[in-house]
Amino acid sequence: MRRTAEVASSISTHSAHRRIKYDAGRVIRALEQRVARLENALENSIGPIDYLVQETPTAEPKKPGPKPIHFHGLLADRDTLVQMFENYWPEIEPLCCPKAKPKSLLRVLEAISTQKMSSYAQAAKHLTKQFDAILKFLASDRFRRDPRQIANALAGVPQVGLWRSLKLCQSRPTNYPIGQRAMKAYIRRKHPVLFRRLAADVDILNFVSAVRSYRTKDRWLAGLHADYLHMCWQQAKPNYRALDIELSAK
Repeated sequence: MRRTAEVASSISTHSAHRRIKYDAGRVIRALEQRVARLENALENSIGPIDYLVQETPTAEPKKPGPKPIHFHGLLADRDTLVQMFENYWPEIEPLCCPKAKPKSLLRVLEAISTQKMSSYAQAAKHLTKQFDAILKFLASDRFRRDPRQIANALAGVPQVGLWRSLKLCQSRPTNYPIGQRAMKAYIRRKHPVLFRRLAADVDILNFVSAVRSYRTKDRWLAGLHADYLHMCWQQAKPNYRALDIELSAK
């Protein structure tokens, strides 16, 4: 017996599909808002570090849960922050630990953000806007001595939280080598035996002897010459005058 059209339609799998009404007006309004944000970003010279979330308007309402984030954009901004932190780590580290010095740290970041012809000015400007997040992260005392972990945590703020940003960025560590001005601090954290040997005598001959006798599989340290480490050691001295500010590292 043949099924009638009415019976067939009632048991058809197609009829069970829920049809979502396309809200054209909502999509147009979302696009207009997105264009306005982009135009405002261009007018204020806001780089990718302040525009991580890539929202695409759809007919469906937003679902609850973590906000979407452009992962590769997040990593690019993290790498910029890593380079900025490590380039100014001798000036920044004393203001982060053993106890944060908020006023002095903010002055240093503001000074970096106003440096002309600096590729780190925009990154520093982003950090001054999210300064409360910096203090919150430093208060945890977990990674305050590691500029790379601080960069991981702050790269996604304010689009995502500190700890989600940290987790996302830790899943894909940066490939940039340790910055010259951050190498001394890196050796102090990761290779205390070598650090004590080098700190005992900053003469180049001691560096040659220490490096030759030290064995490590650390990819950031293995293969580096004594003269390079000696140069990094000399560059690790705080220089606040270069930022046109008067501060003491003590």
